[in-house]
Amino acid sequence: MFAKITRYIFLFVLTGASGTALAQRDTSLTQEVEVVKSYRPTISDANKISSMPRIEDAEHEKPSFNYNIFSQPIYNTFSVNQLKAATFSSEPAEDTGFGLVRAGVGNYNRPYGEVFFNSQNIRNTLFGLHGKHLSSHGKLKLEGGDKVDAPFSENEAEMFLKHFYRSSVLSINLGFDHKGFDFYGYPLESIPDFLKEEDQEINYQGKRQTFTKGSFNIGLENATAGRNDITFDFDFLYHYFGAKTGQREHFGEFMVDLKKPYDKGTGFLEAGITFVRAEEVFNRNQMALGKSQQTWITAKPSYLLGGDMANIRLGVNAWFVMDSSTDMMAKLAPNIRANFAPVEEIINIFAGIDGNYINNHYSKIAYENPFVDPEHHVKNTFEQFHVYGGFDGKLAAKTNFKISVDYSKLKEQPLYYQFGYEYDDEGTATPVVDNDFDVIYDNLSRLKFNVEIFHAYFEKVNLLLSGNYYVYKMDTMEEPWHLPDWDAKLSLGYEVSEQLSLTTDLFFTGQRKALIMSVPGEDPRKPEALTNAELLQLEDLQFNSYNLPTVFDLNLNANYKITNRFSVFAQLNNFGFQKYQQWLGYPVQSFNVLGGLSYAF
Repeated sequence: MFAKITRYIFLFVLTGASGTALAQRDTSLTQEVEVVKSYRPTISDANKISSMPRIEDAEHEKPSFNYNIFSQPIYNTFSVNQLKAATFSSEPAEDTGFGLVRAGVGNYNRPYGEVFFNSQNIRNTLFGLHGKHLSSHGKLKLEGGDKVDAPFSENEAEMFLKHFYRSSVLSINLGFDHKGFDFYGYPLESIPDFLKEEDQEINYQGKRQTFTKGSFNIGLENATAGRNDITFDFDFLYHYFGAKTGQREHFGEFMVDLKKPYDKGTGFLEAGITFVRAEEVFNRNQMALGKSQQTWITAKPSYLLGGDMANIRLGVNAWFVMDSSTDMMAKLAPNIRANFAPVEEIINIFAGIDGNYINNHYSKIAYENPFVDPEHHVKNTFEQFHVYGGFDGKLAAKTNFKISVDYSKLKEQPLYYQFGYEYDDEGTATPVVDNDFDVIYDNLSRLKFNVEIFHAYFEKVNLLLSGNYYVYKMDTMEEPWHLPDWDAKLSLGYEVSEQLSLTTDLFFTGQRKALIMSVPGEDPRKPEALTNAELLQLEDLQFNSYNLPTVFDLNLNANYKITNRFSVFAQLNNFGFQKYQQWLGYPVQSFNVLGGLSYAF
């Protein structure tokens, strides 16, 4: 009897609960292009610092890497988007060449080199390697007048293997990433002389930081399954992360996706377990340096009803978290979405409500803001609900669009600020501001309006325009520190001739507010550690808000093909000559140039 009940319960969770729709359209803009001649694969970088112009060879094709591009402004001389592993959406092509080598130099003493290699197709298997080096050794002028060294370096190595079965694809990736940079910034005023001394231990001014990450990923995806097929996909990821300041992180995650037709619909289950352990971080429970450990159990059952014209997903998202710093927690959020396409591929109307529990583990925060206090131990963020709606479709045969609005309610949203106090420098009280960032939390509501338009004219012209406008409401803070009130992007690619191609990206970021909390006397956080609540209760605590002006960032890439194998490239970044700051006190490089030579083999 017990076995029968257990079986019924499992069947209900797997197929009766509501969920992710097969026919569901993604809320991101679909970029659909009508191609009238044979496809020629291209290779592009994943970030604005190192993205080279595309090189299209007429006879000797390059490797069939399909690297995703996540171009964003260079917010500082270190923080760039990571290169994604190669992905393939179809069976391996035939002879696509072995690889590509690129090398170049630029101002700010910037050397660059990158190599791609992939094997010829052997028994439905693809094997590839990728390596990259990019560094800069220039100086930057701070707002207070100091000219400081602001070096950074990136070194990446990646190996991937993909094997195509009859209906599934097995993927294996090994990766290594090493990034180095200095805490070069200082807000507003000139750097006090004693902070320029090499052996000072007051803050991180001028100190070196490095991030080293090694990762292993294996996954199985059923890429050709139909709606009525039973499928089982899985993904396992492990990475080790280490910082020069002594922090270490072990991160492991195993997730499965199950799909099974049931009755008049389809049941889905996304479930898995995540383990993360960090060392030499500030443990909030012990209020001292120590270890932090979390185990996450995730379950997202769902059920889909309907067809291509109209469908609805009904589901729930659940998380169970065991944290060494606090008691066990359980979080629930709805997962409902409806789609209606009155005219197929022309207009689709969508609406839904869901939520998310965000794991703010150590390396996630470190990459988000590399200048944060290296001993940080950030709380997780709970998006209680996220209500959204809109419509997407086609304005013309080659023009797609999306208009949407969404509203989110978040608890324990981390916000970055700096702290100021007075330091006794040989009997003289000198004002000091930390040049690393601390974290404070607030509950906030965010209303977002989004518009996207994509236009493709054969292979000659591609145009992408996107814009977001945000309205925030805070519980306690005056502003959502360092978050913009709007942002926009305009990307244009134009193939002038078979030899010359041009691409340009314009990034706009609206005004942001930065925060320095300060006290008139000595640092109250030392030698005793203060919680956020205790810090905010200090009677003489002062809140000082500073404007970060609107950012306009113009970038231009040009590529000229000399022969079918050799090409030259040039890249102009921050063509608007702006010395804007993503983080208060940390200006980016102004106008910078990178040029060089590419060779396909």
